[in-house]
Amino acid sequence: MIEFIALFLVILFYVIPLNIVLYNICESFSEYLLNNYPNPPFKFLLYISSDYLPPTIYVVTFIIIFLLLYFLLSSVVRKSLFIFKDIDISKYTIIKYSKGQKSMNIIARILIIALLVLQWYVEVINIRIIVLGVLCFVFIFKELKPRKIRKTIENAASYKERTTKKELVVDDSESYIDFKWTYELDALDIKKPIEFNIRFDKKANYMVKDKATMLEIEKNVRDFSAKVKNLCDYNNLDNFHKIYAVYSLLSKFKIENSIENSERTNQTPSETLAKQAGNDYSIGICASTILRAMTMEVKELEIPSKDGGTKLALAVEGADELVGNYYVSDNKQYFYCQLGENNDFIVGEVPKA
Repeated sequence: MIEFIALFLVILFYVIPLNIVLYNICESFSEYLLNNYPNPPFKFLLYISSDYLPPTIYVVTFIIIFLLLYFLLSSVVRKSLFIFKDIDISKYTIIKYSKGQKSMNIIARILIIALLVLQWYVEVINIRIIVLGVLCFVFIFKELKPRKIRKTIENAASYKERTTKKELVVDDSESYIDFKWTYELDALDIKKPIEFNIRFDKKANYMVKDKATMLEIEKNVRDFSAKVKNLCDYNNLDNFHKIYAVYSLLSKFKIENSIENSERTNQTPSETLAKQAGNDYSIGICASTILRAMTMEVKELEIPSKDGGTKLALAVEGADELVGNYYVSDNKQYFYCQLGENNDFIVGEVPKA
């Protein structure tokens, strides 16, 4: 963001030479201060040469303008666009041209520093040139090429960011478990996090037919899924966020990928929720069952794991209107979902091989 501000100031004050106007204003203001405020607390101005006061005011003015623009972009404009237009301008970035450009940037930095030192050495110091040099040093040669905004940028939140979120709280008894977890909608903390507090009945693990999907499912898993769906619908979440909310719970389960447990498991989704543990495949089956019960179309994708077992990735409907490398089947786009290492997870595009 500071690169955009630096470029904007270079264009505004140097391409459009408003720096001349600004410097003349600084000179007039310094003269006004020296002539009209000779007494404390402005008495210290008398000890500053009139040659140095305008450049000082010029630098301070640029610092104030820079900070004001940064505040407006980072707080007012950014948050307003996010709240009212669902646009996060932080997803835009300035990308360097190429590897060759990096060496040019290094040379440019050296030249800027050398020229500023040369001005100081020969005592031909022009504060406007120094400010321009600093702004160029901040920006250097970068290409204004915004990245495409995709839903999946949100799934790229680092493992560190996810671990700072509120941990899973479990109230466990013989007959039920109260799962309590938080789903944060955005990294800006603008939208209020959704607090899930859902009871899971351990004993109601008998099979029933789900009227919405006409599939057989354990009753406790169906009821649990319905409560998750109701809370997601109440908060107007789309499929992407619904999937993310489910995986934000399951990613906190203990993954047991031992050699003895590397093959496909017969553990049911009810048992996975009750134990809050399972191997990659059983947790994948649990995710698939919950998402189907939430009336989403789910395809199961079996992929080999490093330990010789089988992982289960999911393809979940909802990505038709998005641009990117999503899973495609029958001319329909699906979100690719998979648990990863260190209890992180992917929801979005198919990862590169």
